[in-house]
Amino acid sequence: MKNKELTGVVFVIIAGILWGTTGIYVRYFTDLGLSSLQITVFKMFIAAVVLLLWCLIRNREALKVKKSDIWVFMCTGFISMDFFTVCYFSTIQQADLSVAATLLYAAPAIVLLLSIVLFKEKFSLQKGVACVIAFLGCFLVSGLVGSGMAIPGRALLTGVLSAIGYALYSIFGRIALDKGYNSLTITTYTFLFAFLGSLVLLRPAEVAAAASVAKLPVFIFMLVAIAINVSLLPYVFYTNGLARINASKASIIASVEPVTATVVGALVFKEYPDIYGYLGIICVLFAIILLNIRIKNRKSA
Repeated sequence: MKNKELTGVVFVIIAGILWGTTGIYVRYFTDLGLSSLQITVFKMFIAAVVLLLWCLIRNREALKVKKSDIWVFMCTGFISMDFFTVCYFSTIQQADLSVAATLLYAAPAIVLLLSIVLFKEKFSLQKGVACVIAFLGCFLVSGLVGSGMAIPGRALLTGVLSAIGYALYSIFGRIALDKGYNSLTITTYTFLFAFLGSLVLLRPAEVAAAASVAKLPVFIFMLVAIAINVSLLPYVFYTNGLARINASKASIIASVEPVTATVVGALVFKEYPDIYGYLGIICVLFAIILLNIRIKNRKSA
């Protein structure tokens, strides 16, 4: 594997691991009475402010975009991030988190299909098998196996829509990269538009009530931490990774997220997976390994 490609793989894995720690912060704010949508507004606001300040101080060139290309960043912000968030949390409200997570990880298959159509990526049996194994792993990790759980029709719809929104970041991000924009520009405008779009979700009274219950320094620290560790850094790493490897491969590798969430659940909340959970972790890790090994064809062999 070339150094550039290896770096891309490592970046996407780091992004997936960081996304997998989301539960730590969400549980803290949920216990204070804040909804997941409210938390999302703050994540986007803080990340957008940090990125804008960084660009203004260190790299103003990153803020220069063509007017004809603004639609791409509106899509990464509004359609991908905002749309995904609303659909995902709507699914959580109607069904268990495990259901929402499993439906979300239909995203790699969506990215794979769209990449073949839009970017003329070649479909390979190796990539297809890795995609199926990764989804199977997410399904096993979710805890749905053996539960006999019924999924409401509306939850199924919003869950699939959340996967589409999640997948579209890889697609629109790839389009922006192909137009010559770097990861800093893409991430900055994504969070800026996502924040503007999420303002309709903000309810100041609820935020004030939550802040009054919590210890203010801890509350502020956790707000900054969730914005940096779960939003800003993962998207920076993922977009950088996307610049080095193709979109379908990046999306499959990001399946390390639910594995991380399972490990965090065990270490932090003492929520240990069953045998299916361990099998799911093995499946996801195997899918990532499969994607990154060279399989010679018969002619070259």
